[in-house]
Amino acid sequence: MLQKLYFQQIWILIAVLFILNSGCQDPLTVGNDLLDDQKINIGVIDSFDITTATIPGERVVTHRPNVDSRLYYLGQMNDPLFGKTSAELFLKFQMGTVKPNYHTEVRLKFDSLVLTLQYDSTAIYGNTTGNQQIEVFQSENSYSERDTFYSDVNFTVSSRSIASQSKGINIKDSVSITDHITKNPIKQAPHLRIRLNDGFGMGLITNVEAGKNDTAFVDFMKGFKITSTPTDNNSFLYGFNLSNSGLNAQGSLNKLTMYYSVASGDTTLRKTYEYFINYATINRFVHNTSGSQLANVLRDTSLANGLTYLQPMGGSKTVIRIKDLNKLSDKQINKAELTVYIAEPTGKEFYNSPPSQITAAYKLSNGRLALIPDIDQLVNSNTNFAPVFGGSLDNRTTVHKYTMNITNHIKSVLKDKNHSPDLYLGILTESEVAQRAILYGGKHGLYPIKLRVTHTKN
Repeated sequence: MLQKLYFQQIWILIAVLFILNSGCQDPLTVGNDLLDDQKINIGVIDSFDITTATIPGERVVTHRPNVDSRLYYLGQMNDPLFGKTSAELFLKFQMGTVKPNYHTEVRLKFDSLVLTLQYDSTAIYGNTTGNQQIEVFQSENSYSERDTFYSDVNFTVSSRSIASQSKGINIKDSVSITDHITKNPIKQAPHLRIRLNDGFGMGLITNVEAGKNDTAFVDFMKGFKITSTPTDNNSFLYGFNLSNSGLNAQGSLNKLTMYYSVASGDTTLRKTYEYFINYATINRFVHNTSGSQLANVLRDTSLANGLTYLQPMGGSKTVIRIKDLNKLSDKQINKAELTVYIAEPTGKEFYNSPPSQITAAYKLSNGRLALIPDIDQLVNSNTNFAPVFGGSLDNRTTVHKYTMNITNHIKSVLKDKNHSPDLYLGILTESEVAQRAILYGGKHGLYPIKLRVTHTKN
């Protein structure tokens, strides 16, 4: 018994000496892939050959069946940095389950046909003062909400507008109107209010079949194209909440309203009928970089190593090329972190705030872009990727920046020779974002793009 106790004490002593000896080797703490309190020796490599390029963007989806997008834009940005970007809107309409009965009235008098679109206070970019010239055109052909539409869509429309008006856009001020039924003054939430030509309204209210039959109604209406351009050269993009809930919510201002009255004996009954906006709302984005700084960078690719451009709505993208990742081939990667700094160019009146969230993609063998594994794995598991990947705007320092965890992307490059190392920076949900950014490039003298890789020492 004493002998057994003696050997137990010897083994405990050996274990204690081993732990004390291990604790004298200057440990560091590694996060992310390892436990926070795990102590190991690590190394850091942060000197990589990084270059950048600015490339034209690709069209983006602005309507996909069964996908509920929220923000849709109108307006135009025109500045010496990015050039001209225009946002146009296509809408189509439908009757409710209760059809109008104005075609049955005998002593009917048409009043007006008015389109209202409620502003979204989060969808505003540029110089918000000044007037916009707003025009509405009727589509010559209808389109199906079951189809997918991209930002380069351009339906054929009538050459003459069915509404044209110049007005100031105030996305935050309530709108005062006279209630058609009661004739009392009322205030409504901030919205765009467009009165269509009386000739078009009369054509609808007198079309008996279009008031009774959905097919005849769609054949008459087909759809609208809405444009908005500044009358005083002030760049301005503004938007609306046209999500499914924004279209069918109780009291929604997103609708087309027919106002009319009916004479009944010695009295006049004032009435309305509301048409719904169909879920198939589409944005068209048009980019023209002529004469801009962006055009110079697209023409001379070496300039992007100083400043590179990132633009939503199918605009320009930034490509980051890391040329010497082979120096990591014999390393056990713990974490790879990419930092991109935001430039503050002159002419801030055209610039405004940069996007709050960016993404990173790589090119597949078929030429298509796919989100890097650090994002894709989380998206596929319905997990918010921002806390892990990063890419969120960090404005706590003098020079604002984005920091991205690209660990799994780097590991994939080292493991699979067919996995392209080039990163394509993009903007999250770019069809619903107006903010753009100018970034310091890979070879900028003060704030170059930096890759910092932490690895386990062999």
